[in-house]
Amino acid sequence: MIGTFQELESHLASHLQNITDLPLSSLPHPFELENVKEASEAIAQAIQKQQKILIVGDYDADGILSTALMVTFFKQIGIKHFSYTIPHRFNDGYGISIPILERNEADLIITVDNGITATDVAQYCKAQGKTLIITDHHSPKEILPDALIINPQVSGFAQKEICGCFVAWYVCAGLKATLQSSIDLTPFLEFVSIATISDIMPLTALNRTILKKGLSLLNAPHFAFAQLLLQKYGSIDEECIGFFIAPLLNASGRMADTQKALDFLFSQDIHEAQKHFEALQALNTQRKEIQKALFIEAKHHLHETRECVVAYGTGWHEGVLGILANQLLEQYQKPTFVLTQKDGSYKGSGRGVDGVDLPASLNALQDICNFGGHCKAVGLEVFDIEQFCTRFQAIRSQHPLKQGCDPVFHISPTLLTAELLALLQRYGPYGEGYPQPSFTLPPLPILEQKLIGKEKNHTQFTLQTPKPIKVLAFFQTLDTLDFAQARFYAKRDAYQPIVLHLKP
Repeated sequence: MIGTFQELESHLASHLQNITDLPLSSLPHPFELENVKEASEAIAQAIQKQQKILIVGDYDADGILSTALMVTFFKQIGIKHFSYTIPHRFNDGYGISIPILERNEADLIITVDNGITATDVAQYCKAQGKTLIITDHHSPKEILPDALIINPQVSGFAQKEICGCFVAWYVCAGLKATLQSSIDLTPFLEFVSIATISDIMPLTALNRTILKKGLSLLNAPHFAFAQLLLQKYGSIDEECIGFFIAPLLNASGRMADTQKALDFLFSQDIHEAQKHFEALQALNTQRKEIQKALFIEAKHHLHETRECVVAYGTGWHEGVLGILANQLLEQYQKPTFVLTQKDGSYKGSGRGVDGVDLPASLNALQDICNFGGHCKAVGLEVFDIEQFCTRFQAIRSQHPLKQGCDPVFHISPTLLTAELLALLQRYGPYGEGYPQPSFTLPPLPILEQKLIGKEKNHTQFTLQTPKPIKVLAFFQTLDTLDFAQARFYAKRDAYQPIVLHLKP
């Protein structure tokens, strides 16, 4: 058992310092990302010729932030002949499409966070004499669009798993170099850091470096929207982004169009940001109400096997299926799909766990489904739901999940103080691929226990320690607690120095 903070710090250092933080000056040059130089020159030429440029984004947080970043940069460098659009989730569906281009006149089109499967759009642009630049980070299919493609998944870039907003940042950095602009792109990492957490990117050395810098910027922000967020939340860390900011931005694309989120990100002062923040809050409240009702219904239409969970129904709100899949994933800890029947097929979202590459698993099912996304999150359309359930289960059973290797430390209850949080913070930020350490404890008396939450599906109890500690167990009801198996996370709390979360 680890009994002192000195011992614990020694253990943390040996387990967590496997990722070296990089200085920003050591980031790969923009032109190391394939086609950034060519795309920058094409954009510069379009600017010189005063051609019309169109930016086409995506309706999730990463796509919204990517759009906002590029639009803001274009405004700052003085580009006049450009516009932007984001597909409407319910009217347009995912990604750039020919109807979108028919509605928006442009000579040069730039996608952000989408487009890697848009072969039909590329053919249309060729026929119309338009230049198409695809910036994306999602997994490509076998046939690539005939366009200028900037995607770390396609090229030999040093880091393949970066968010769409980071790709957009690199394109802007390339354009800055081409135009010899003096604009500082560092503050734009406020957008990128939020997108990195929102899109669950693995915290490799590159992503972690960007996130650490972005978090420091968000706590001394440049942009008005970030100033308002700091005012609302007091401080901004990776958990604040994941639990509060990302859902707020996503609510716009889930419940309506994305303009409310974009208006928030484009705010010129904190008063304007407050107005748009309130609009997003209203949408997020609406989203929560719909999600709550659908969660109950989905539990009645849920098909669970040893390898996956599939919930499907009719008339379910498409905007909450992804977050509903996340909610079920938290409870069942296995790949989860939530789909609704529409126009003869089932459309929805899938969410994965460590050790499962969803696009790779779905490749063998291309005869019965269309899909796109990245390792842990996909959007998909299924044409035979029964076959899908059976065959996905069979595929996953051939590749059973490996047990995770998250760092776990057996500690004395005397270490459960605010000093523990301060120590953990020194090794953060944490996230995908770089998880916060969990702890085991010796058997301790439980002083009180009660069910909490509107659905009474969470448990709160208190452990008898030198200073009694509150523990929250989400989606768990406990008759007894097996301390040999229990894993705890130390978290911040508004009313106490420290609170523990019990790992599902």
